[in-house]
Amino acid sequence: MPTTIPVTSPNAVPPNRRWIWPFELIEQIGEGGMGVVYRARYVVNNLEVAVKMLPADVTDPIVLARFERELEVLKSLKHPNIVRCFGGLCEDKGRFYAMELVTGGTLESELQRRGRISWEMVINYGEQICKALAAAHTKGVVHRDIKPSNFLVTPEGQLKLSDFGLATMQASRKITQAGKTAGTFLYMAPEQIRGQEVTPRTDLYALGCMFFELLTGKPPFIGETPAATLHMHLKDVPPRVAPTVLDCPPMLDDLIGRLMEKDPARRPGSAEEVAYTLHAITPTIEVRNPKRAADSPPRGIPVRTQPVGPRRQETSEVDIAAALPRWVPMTVATTVVLSLLLNLQMLSSWSAARTWESSYIAGLDNSNPLIRAHSAMELGKSPNVSGRGLDAIAAKLNDTDSGVRVAAAGGLGAAGRSAKSYLTTLRKVQKEHEDPSTRSAAAAAEKSINSASSLRGMGGLLKFLALLAGIASLVLVWYRDHAAVRGLIARLQKTRRPA
Repeated sequence: MPTTIPVTSPNAVPPNRRWIWPFELIEQIGEGGMGVVYRARYVVNNLEVAVKMLPADVTDPIVLARFERELEVLKSLKHPNIVRCFGGLCEDKGRFYAMELVTGGTLESELQRRGRISWEMVINYGEQICKALAAAHTKGVVHRDIKPSNFLVTPEGQLKLSDFGLATMQASRKITQAGKTAGTFLYMAPEQIRGQEVTPRTDLYALGCMFFELLTGKPPFIGETPAATLHMHLKDVPPRVAPTVLDCPPMLDDLIGRLMEKDPARRPGSAEEVAYTLHAITPTIEVRNPKRAADSPPRGIPVRTQPVGPRRQETSEVDIAAALPRWVPMTVATTVVLSLLLNLQMLSSWSAARTWESSYIAGLDNSNPLIRAHSAMELGKSPNVSGRGLDAIAAKLNDTDSGVRVAAAGGLGAAGRSAKSYLTTLRKVQKEHEDPSTRSAAAAAEKSINSASSLRGMGGLLKFLALLAGIASLVLVWYRDHAAVRGLIARLQKTRRPA
């Protein structure tokens, strides 16, 4: 794929066709205050791209300057999480540029579809966003318009930062022209509203507002008018995430609060610092073991006190044990040991499964197609693969490498009945995909899923049932023999009374 695409003047458009040579415009896919976006074909190698055009009737010098500066900025930024620009043209009679085509929609459309996004996914997206911002800030570029609609999402879940039209415009101009894009008010930092100097920390404020919206489903500040919203950004205390999202880790809630500090100096120092904090956030389970006084009896053991005096008859523990049926202590001991072993084994298996699953999911994003293919197949073979793992495998059905697509289909097939919800996706691949090997692999995967045994993946359930059976046995022992035990104690007490 070439780094840049040579372009000529739009005056060379053939008659009766939608051309901006050397691009054939196929369909309009977007429109906004900064131009119209088309899906187009680069005629040299039939590569599909996105072409952004500024309408010929636009004469506002600020808009023209924004468009030219956006092209200039995009050409200087090359990063996997920033939309790639192939080149463009800015002349009196036409302005346009070509960029990579991203077909997965935007982060805003994903939020509208889901309502809210889980904190785990927000951390994943957040680390990608911070990488894009760090790359831009290193080049001295402050985006100034960070919001969900400016992040494109690939089918594989990779984010691409776009729309750099405001990257070098003054904040005062942004406010003056903001009536056409009122949504921008929802993410604007206080110093940007006041027309003061903007820095990379201005983007971090908008990032905090965006994190809040992704987690809760609504922006942190919403006024009845744009002016009211701006006033809230300037004066109101930022709301917390935790009261709305109960499972939000405290560390993430605290980070969002720091990102939305009014004073830029109190925000994190850089996008790299935010990424480091996000990477360190993990779910924490605290286990407390209550302490028991050394002189207190174990719970559940009755304590009886009586005056100290001479005993007429002593009864040993051996006598008490002999009075009980032999199978009682053996059953109790076996049940306790088995329960302990099952609990330890289940905890160990769960922890190990989550660890290797995360490793394989990370391998699915590796640049080496052999590693991606291996990860997809091994992930599907595990009897403990989770829904998150299956989603990651299914996403690779759209991978650019044929071997990875075939391995992803094989991984879903190896998952058996666990992957039954992906049958519709596999059938769609069989009908629509242009690669014969991918279609064949999808058909084989569908057959494997339909013919798989329903017992696969039930190991954890069987262990849990065995644990319940052990506990039930213990309860049954007590229920059956508690009368006999009480009778034995009564007889012992009777033999101790003076004649």
